[in-house]
Amino acid sequence: MRTAANCDRLARAVEGVAFVMEGGVDGWAADGLPLEENRNAPLEIMRQVQIAAGVLVLAGVTLGLSVHPAFFGLSAFVGAGLAVAGVTGFCGMARLLAVMPWNGLAKA
Repeated sequence: MRTAANCDRLARAVEGVAFVMEGGVDGWAADGLPLEENRNAPLEIMRQVQIAAGVLVLAGVTLGLSVHPAFFGLSAFVGAGLAVAGVTGFCGMARLLAVMPWNGLAKA
């Protein structure tokens, strides 16, 4: 859906003809067409955000219950960040994770 919504931008960004596949990569694979996968590639940024946010919220709640209630603030901070990301489309955590060495974007 994101690609279809941005197909005009895609067409302007490439020389020659650009195609948008209906069904995306999943549709391509479902049709039995060849697919190469880089198993060494890092997880998608949004999956990394979900993992990091989940771990931080869980840590905040666990520490808030077992150490000091102030740690609940960590969970609140992450929740507020997720809400801002949903409303504005800007995700600070995704930007931070994108420049981490394992994502390779810092070298690009």
